[in-house]
Amino acid sequence: LFKRISKPRRSRGRSKYLNLVCGKGFFLSERGLCLPCNCKGNADHCQDITGVCINCKNHSTGDFCEHCEDGFLLGAGPNGRRSCQPCACPLACLSSFAVHCDRGTGSLRCKCQEGYAGHSCERCAPGYYGNPMVIGSSCKRCDCSGNSDPNLIFNECHNVTGHCQHCWGNTAGANCERCAPGFYGDAITAKNCRECECESGHCDMHTGECLLEAAISCDECTWSLIGDLRISNKTLDQLKVAVLNISTGAAANDRIKYYNYTALRLQVVTPHTLLFQQAGSVDTLCIFETTNTALYITLDLRESDANGFVQRAISAANVYNNIIKYIHDANITSRTTFNLSQKAQEVFLPVRLWDAVIYSVKSNHYAYVAVENLNILVPELLDKLRVVEQKKPVNNVTTNILRIRELIAQARSVAKKVQVSMKFSGQSAVEVHPHTNLDDLKTVTSISLFIRVDPDKDPIEDRFILYLGDRNGRKDYMGLAIKNDNLVYVYNLGGEDVEIPLGSKPVSQWPAVFNYVKVERLGRHGKVFLTIPSQSSSDEQKFIQKGQAPGTDSLFDIDPNDIVFFVGGVPAGVKLPPPLSLAPFVGCIELESINNDVISLYNFKETHQMDMVASTPCPRYKLAFSQSRIASYLFDGTGYALINDIERRGKFGVVTRFDISVRTVANDGVLLLMVNGLKFFLLELKNGYLRLIYDFGFSGGPNRLEEKLPVLQINDAKYHEVSVIYHQSKKVILLVDKGHVKSIENPKTTLPFSHVYIGGAPSNVLKISVYRTELATVVGLKGCVKGFQFQKKDFNLLEEPGTIGISSGCPEESFMSRKAYFIGESYLGSTAKTSPFDSFEGGMNFRTLQPSGLLFYHREGSDEFSIALENGGVILNNRGTKVKSHKKQYSDGRTHFLVASINNQRYSLMIDDKDKQEKKRPPSASRTSSDSTLKNFYFGGSPHSSLKNFTGCISYAYISRLERDIEPEDFQRYPEKVKVSLQECPVRRPPAALQSQNPRGTRGEHSKKHNSDDPNTEGGSCSQSPISRAPQRTFHYGGFSHSRHHYSLPQHALDHRWHLSLSLRTISSFGLMVYVCDMEERSFMALYLAHGRLELTFSAGGDPVTISSQNKYNDGKWHNVDLIGDGNLGRLIIDGLTLLETRAPKDRGTNSSSQLQGPLYVGGVPPGKAQRNVPTSSLHSIPGCLRNLQLDGEWLPAPDSFGVVPCFSGSFEEGTYFSTKGGHVLLDDSFHLGLRFELQMEVRPRVDSGLLLHVRTVEGYFSLFLHQAIVLVNDGTHEFFTKVVPKHSLCTGTWHRITVIRKANVVQLAVDLEVNHVVGPQGPNVNYIGPVWIGGSELLLPDSVGPLKPYVGCMRGLSIDGRAVSLSKAALVQGAVSARGCPAE
Repeated sequence: LFKRISKPRRSRGRSKYLNLVCGKGFFLSERGLCLPCNCKGNADHCQDITGVCINCKNHSTGDFCEHCEDGFLLGAGPNGRRSCQPCACPLACLSSFAVHCDRGTGSLRCKCQEGYAGHSCERCAPGYYGNPMVIGSSCKRCDCSGNSDPNLIFNECHNVTGHCQHCWGNTAGANCERCAPGFYGDAITAKNCRECECESGHCDMHTGECLLEAAISCDECTWSLIGDLRISNKTLDQLKVAVLNISTGAAANDRIKYYNYTALRLQVVTPHTLLFQQAGSVDTLCIFETTNTALYITLDLRESDANGFVQRAISAANVYNNIIKYIHDANITSRTTFNLSQKAQEVFLPVRLWDAVIYSVKSNHYAYVAVENLNILVPELLDKLRVVEQKKPVNNVTTNILRIRELIAQARSVAKKVQVSMKFSGQSAVEVHPHTNLDDLKTVTSISLFIRVDPDKDPIEDRFILYLGDRNGRKDYMGLAIKNDNLVYVYNLGGEDVEIPLGSKPVSQWPAVFNYVKVERLGRHGKVFLTIPSQSSSDEQKFIQKGQAPGTDSLFDIDPNDIVFFVGGVPAGVKLPPPLSLAPFVGCIELESINNDVISLYNFKETHQMDMVASTPCPRYKLAFSQSRIASYLFDGTGYALINDIERRGKFGVVTRFDISVRTVANDGVLLLMVNGLKFFLLELKNGYLRLIYDFGFSGGPNRLEEKLPVLQINDAKYHEVSVIYHQSKKVILLVDKGHVKSIENPKTTLPFSHVYIGGAPSNVLKISVYRTELATVVGLKGCVKGFQFQKKDFNLLEEPGTIGISSGCPEESFMSRKAYFIGESYLGSTAKTSPFDSFEGGMNFRTLQPSGLLFYHREGSDEFSIALENGGVILNNRGTKVKSHKKQYSDGRTHFLVASINNQRYSLMIDDKDKQEKKRPPSASRTSSDSTLKNFYFGGSPHSSLKNFTGCISYAYISRLERDIEPEDFQRYPEKVKVSLQECPVRRPPAALQSQNPRGTRGEHSKKHNSDDPNTEGGSCSQSPISRAPQRTFHYGGFSHSRHHYSLPQHALDHRWHLSLSLRTISSFGLMVYVCDMEERSFMALYLAHGRLELTFSAGGDPVTISSQNKYNDGKWHNVDLIGDGNLGRLIIDGLTLLETRAPKDRGTNSSSQLQGPLYVGGVPPGKAQRNVPTSSLHSIPGCLRNLQLDGEWLPAPDSFGVVPCFSGSFEEGTYFSTKGGHVLLDDSFHLGLRFELQMEVRPRVDSGLLLHVRTVEGYFSLFLHQAIVLVNDGTHEFFTKVVPKHSLCTGTWHRITVIRKANVVQLAVDLEVNHVVGPQGPNVNYIGPVWIGGSELLLPDSVGPLKPYVGCMRGLSIDGRAVSLSKAALVQGAVSARGCPAE
């Protein structure tokens, strides 16, 4: 770029040096020359002679505008030019709270304003509160009304909420603004809070006037309400704060400012016209800063887009516009919330939304423009999105924010799948984002790409192609180059450089088209592949060359913080290893994949001297190679195709037909999904079988086809045609491979859909899974779709505007299974020409939490060869000679790589390139076996070995075979696959913050299958046969010491003659069954067991009397009991045969014979009741069953329940049972969950979803619930969660162990062997304590979680920080819960 320099203009009548006037941007030098001002573009004028700049702008200062004003720092701006940017203290796009910033040794140093602290001014200083990391927030001085402890100034108030923590002078309150309880006076002005001088200890807080202490009524409703409130909310102030935290819509002004996402500035510039108008002087959200991009997209794909790269631009634009849409939705939601809370304030926040500019071009001459603008659009988009990720906005518009985060992931996916080349000039370079999972690169590294050179135009010289490794070229690396006219694969694993030249096809003989290149490394072994596409006079040609690294190192040891991936060249300052220190590449390159994960040059970090105008990308014929000639689409489980307004291509009719051709090896994945409100249609793979579920609003619920017919199993790596026909609006017909499978009738209903999702769906569409459990486990498809038709009309899925994150092609590697998950009863078996006893090399990754298990096994006669874990160590056993690893910590849940080798001299075992052990080959092992025959071998276990089978994951295994080169085993091809999963490996490495507490869970032990006590239980996919159903009105008590029912009685129901009847079955000798009393418990009636005998004690206001049976009735049989009261006469009738009666003396002070009133307690009494009237040994709840309770021959109304469950027949086992009626348990104050804890429990659920545990404090909450398995945390500022999705339903009659470990913002969740974790935002480092609820329903949960059914099932082994929790001694029990055992069948 050049600027035209103005020539000096002469003025008449002036001297030689005075008659010159220079133009704008120039100054007159001493020699009379007009020279350009050196103002860095920050000033329009400068002084003559000196060149000192006049009126520096853009926050610059100095003689030559070379410095930045205070609060600004020199850095790259949105247009790539260096300019003064606000100090990122904490974030440049928010308010900067620094008075000055600079870069010392590379890191930013901030000098904070008063009231701010931290390396980046990211928190408030002592004496201040707020959250500078949140939009609109700042630090304010603590206000404690002058009543804070002067000796505790650093903890004057909470650094986020501002609540005063150490009130002084007998004061209390969030601002120490009132006198503490038991004191009175003026806390703010006079500061004279004095102690109340009253016997009750209660006085008016202002005047000191004594108050009477409120009496506690015997009324149970009042008791229950007051008790619960006292436990969960200690003061009225805390209750108010808790309510504000529950509903963001009702929050006060100090929280609404976090939600007020206001306006969006977005500018789109064409080459000639500025289309952006700034949206007024309003506060703006820096999700997108000003974006100066131009996007040209062709619509005439047939003529100008044979190479397919414009479709990728369309996908990028789709993501771009979708994000804008949902930001707009977020603004609307936040405005609505704001208006609800402050109706008096009118808010108008203009939002400008711009669509991408779409041009129709009809020539390949302009096709490069789309690519050029992707060069701008994609990285800038990712930069803006990265800001969103770092900001972690407050949960004001949760749905939209989660949707935005999903779109961020989609944008990254789009950038990875831009299938467009770049042309390298010999001076350019691209730095690409490396592989996201660097652990996978350690054992296996595979990179595939397309390369085009033109030997006629550019003579072949030694040139660099790519490099993956350390930025300084000192550690392990791999690369590709042209040397001596050969393509050369280079790598180093810590020893010597390995160079593998492909000499069979010199580069100078390559045709001037895109040729396919792949380099691969498995352990020490490397290969380079070349495929030249078929030409008019020749077939497709393939070449291969292999090599291996010397020594024993096998792992690609890379530092995630230092890894770089350069293509075409490297920028100045990057040092390459000597074998790759070559001239930059000349030609075109298009990346295809890294470790079979699609990757693109357009997913770059930076480009260097890449000129798209001068170096137009080369077109590539996508069907040139035989494996690509079938037009297909690759789904990787993260993207989906969306066809909007499907009837634009064909109308719903008498016969409506959908056809899709699918190829996959996945167990689960959605094929077709249509959603409209709560109506849906779902065709998916579930456990390898096609499953069809749909509901168009039918009164009888959804229709299902989920039979495991052989024809429905289609995950065999072959293409299958699946057709769905909707016939006459009342029948769904399913065809597989053109054959009829089944028809399903339904009420006549027109299809209520207009959009179709293929291969997946966004989370905002699946949100109805809260109400539609059928959609709760929907996952994206991993596989290929060859075509999709609606009403026999084809759709190009890449052209559809809603398509996100899919790519063209269907590589064979997508259908290979390199990983396997074993469950302790699994194994894989195959055959090979191999000789493990004499000459062998084998390696594998393994990951497990179990200390022992068989990894590899081979046997010939009595000779055995095995590799196994024993007590955490690895043992190689060859015919009884054992080589043992030195370490014994390999069952830690991390991935480890082992290599075992056998040769004529020694047996060797190497683990993780560090633990190397070997033994000399014994002389007795000299015999050899035949190598020409196929031999059986096994991974993960064996039907012929006595060793325990492996539990965990094995991946990228290889063994030396005579019939082929070393390559990763494809488990999909193994003929013997027993109880093994070839999809994901759920055993995961714990986060570093939790490694010291890594749970070593075991698989749930098997127990007899059981079922719900209620046939209508919401059990989802529970597959359990029914328990013996409990008879109606039959209940089991005694699960807790105060287990009971409360029955409300009509007024005066017990004033005169009354008759109470029930039946009893128990084996206990003691326990209370019935109790009723007056307000003061002077008149009462109690029925209980004492030493197995029935006793009736009652009083009419005077002295109590007792009658007792002679026989014992704790024989486990049903006995009928009748109680009759008539004035002061009491009768006890047992089994209709035994009659006992007596009279109680009347109270002299009243004429009434009895003053009994409700409630009627059955099964037990609340704490504190009946202590004077019932013997202590019988005061607890009766451990047994009562049924058919009637008063005067009538059934009583439904009672309040406290720890009562149905009475089941059959056997019981240890544990606490939560019945379908719902219930929860409150732990006593000695148990709490703060910022750091370890929680363990075992569950045997009878439902797919339900609340297991909940803690709520004034500041936030912590929840563990089944919906799969989820932990949800809210620390008052942020909300984050982690979940485990088990391979199979948890409610199959098996016990499962759940472990939760929390360390501040790091939370790990383990369900059996499956582990996941989350690192949440840094929150307040305050250990808030709140009540711990076990079980429960949606009433305990915050609104953001949504509705949940009560947990139903069994629980046992609950512990917190290693301390066992006895639920039978809980502080409070509500609902249908029993701690005396779980129904076993």
